[in-house]
Amino acid sequence: MGWAVFLVVMATVVLLVLRQPTHQGPWLLGQTYLPEVTVVDSRYFHVNHLRDFRYDSSGEIRSADYRQSSYDIEQLQDVWLGVSHFSGMGLAHAFVSFGFADDQYLAVSFEARLRPEQSYSPVKGLLNQYPKMLVLGTEADIIGLRSHIRGERVLLYRLQLDEAQQAYLLRGLMEDVTDILEKPRFYNTLLDNCVTSLLRHDPEHSTWAGLLDYRVLLPGFGDGFAQKKGWISDALTLEQLRAQARVDGTISPENPDYSQLIRVSK
Repeated sequence: MGWAVFLVVMATVVLLVLRQPTHQGPWLLGQTYLPEVTVVDSRYFHVNHLRDFRYDSSGEIRSADYRQSSYDIEQLQDVWLGVSHFSGMGLAHAFVSFGFADDQYLAVSFEARLRPEQSYSPVKGLLNQYPKMLVLGTEADIIGLRSHIRGERVLLYRLQLDEAQQAYLLRGLMEDVTDILEKPRFYNTLLDNCVTSLLRHDPEHSTWAGLLDYRVLLPGFGDGFAQKKGWISDALTLEQLRAQARVDGTISPENPDYSQLIRVSK
């Protein structure tokens, strides 16, 4: 019996090692295309396959629009951390959004890429079951889906980064877009997820130290980690900040001023 268990474990390990990530579909409609970024004059970021979907009240896709948009890094004004709580016990999804002086917002979300018949499982996410992808989208799509349609508790924090840090993060994430496009990789629940992919752009972050911090392992507590690092304000308690950061889920992503409206109290 012991040898049988050992052989099963070893066979599983070998299969995981041999399994290779791929961009070959089919994929869920919301994850069909990987974004592409072209940089011009080290300043302008031209994005192809920017996701701008709209959904009906049940969460089904009503319009599946991918479009092109351009962003000028010299117009970058602020960076926001989003934490979307889809369950209790710290289970959440983290993402960032960049705000520009021309009232454009670019949401950036690392996700496990799913096939039409799949649903995400944290356990399977440990076992090389899902390729990793970066979604670039509008806030009306990325935030509106979670807050207004699904009714998740979405928190949005302005990050306390100087201009150089903001530009560094934007450039790094846009490089990630090309890197993933050229070299498929797996999403991993612990080692390569929505939080660790962002923290990789913090020069002071240690991957192994992060594995010992529950605020990194459980994105729902990630705002506490960000406050400790000085990335979000410490003028208020974390509970007060969370109340202030809550996105009003009644605001419809159909509103053309969606990004401005969800920041009225921030």
